[in-house]
Amino acid sequence: MNLDAWQTIWVCVVLSLLVLGLDGLLAGRAGPSKTDLVREQKRANRMAAVGKGAGNE
Repeated sequence: MNLDAWQTIWVCVVLSLLVLGLDGLLAGRAGPSKTDLVREQKRANRMAAVGKGAGNE
């Protein structure tokens, strides 16, 4: 299969777009879940409240 210059360029463009699409899809699935983020935020709020209530200056 012999490709000329333009065909080679289009193949590279299509493969690049596929890689970017796959990367975006996987990036959307990665990372902490929303419940983990909420749990971490609640914990941070509790720790802040404990720090304020301890009389720390």
